[in-house]
Amino acid sequence: MICIIPKMKKKQMIRINQLAVLLIIIVCSCQQIEEYDPNMITNFFNKGIPIDRVTQLIERDPTCIDKNCGEVEVNYPIFKNQKLLNQRIESIIIKELEEFIPMPNNANTISDYMQLFIKSYSLFKIQFPESKTPWFLEINVETTYNNSGWISFASGSKSYTGGVRINESLRYVNTDTLGRIIDIEKKIGDFNELSRRAEIIFRKQNNLAPDSHLSAAGYTFENNKFHLPKNIGINDTDILLYYNNYEIGDNAQGAMLIKIPHQLSNNMFELPYYQDIINYYQKFLIWWSDKNKVPQQY
Repeated sequence: MICIIPKMKKKQMIRINQLAVLLIIIVCSCQQIEEYDPNMITNFFNKGIPIDRVTQLIERDPTCIDKNCGEVEVNYPIFKNQKLLNQRIESIIIKELEEFIPMPNNANTISDYMQLFIKSYSLFKIQFPESKTPWFLEINVETTYNNSGWISFASGSKSYTGGVRINESLRYVNTDTLGRIIDIEKKIGDFNELSRRAEIIFRKQNNLAPDSHLSAAGYTFENNKFHLPKNIGINDTDILLYYNNYEIGDNAQGAMLIKIPHQLSNNMFELPYYQDIINYYQKFLIWWSDKNKVPQQY
């Protein structure tokens, strides 16, 4: 018996193989879930990337013998088998450290920057021996959201390098599973609607009437009009809006966090991780097809 298989165009073959790889992922994943908990099936594709450990780095001046010493501490998560994502976290920390280190410099790693911070304080003590106040810097990177191919980090720093008060700041960084920065507005929806909801909560938190001027309460919004902060993150239940000190007022107002409840839809086909698998697989098929193309016979 001779089987006749109809010829398919290259695009048709790629589409079929693309659907095949998705089917394999779905079937294999569901089989694995059933062994543990049937109730997890609907959430399998939305679970977060596993964290391997939390790293703590501490640097002190080894020559310091009194209490007036410099110290820097950094805490951050390491994700299991996620090189690009871990590199993104390192870049977040280095960006925080750079604000405390003279530029230019030859630092490359987190440890390099931490050592430079200690050296800066040692030079400061030599120049101002009368100063008895120690310096410190603490940086903590925490994962506030890890789901549906979206990871939101809160990078907080607390420091003292002279002056009248301790400085604190926080910023959110939103990435996909490969460490690429994502457009958060595409994830949470129209910013105009978000701003409208945020202003209502802001006024309630600060006991401001709906029609009262923000400047009259000491806030310094541009054109006296409410706007979203630079820092927008997310956790499992809320969209997080964070205003750092001096962002919308003087230090008396202090930092401010606004939480807006959300109900984000979970769709596995929106996952950048799985989309990347498909994209890489598709490129491979095109390369393989071109490499092994057989001349047509007439």
